[in-house]
Amino acid sequence: MAEIGYATSPGPRMQDIRADGYYYSIIASIIGVAGAGFRLSLLLNAVATEIANADCDIHNIAKNISLFSLMLKQVGKTMEENRTDASQSAVETATEIRDQSELVFREIERMVNLSQGRDEKGNIRSITITEKIKWCFKKQKVQYLLGQLESLKLSLSIMLQILQMGKAMSTTQ
Repeated sequence: MAEIGYATSPGPRMQDIRADGYYYSIIASIIGVAGAGFRLSLLLNAVATEIANADCDIHNIAKNISLFSLMLKQVGKTMEENRTDASQSAVETATEIRDQSELVFREIERMVNLSQGRDEKGNIRSITITEKIKWCFKKQKVQYLLGQLESLKLSLSIMLQILQMGKAMSTTQ
């Protein structure tokens, strides 16, 4: 099972990583990205309320992001527990998922900022109601980003199951 995310005893590489504190900084950053997802979900709900007449389901997007963030946080918390010895592969996979989800969050946030009349630096600019809902018409882009999040969520689900199974096996031995 070491190849798929769980090792019964950490090898020298994991001991080096944990000694440097790198392992816990990865976990902290995973939980931090989950927090960014929660904030983005709240922002999307606020935008949806603002432009209630828009013909797009912003609340659904926010819900998907929130559920993804919950799963990401759960994986981070599971890896954080002392009894879980995640393999190098699990750490690398979690780091890759964190990085990819952060990119998706940034892109969605950029689209939301455009809908709220903010430039790349967050400064408020003049914007029409047509521009405000313009990002909703980029349906293909939104669907692509949601598909990416769904794929990452499936990876997190598998990782979480493996970590929990390894934890259960280690407590019964």
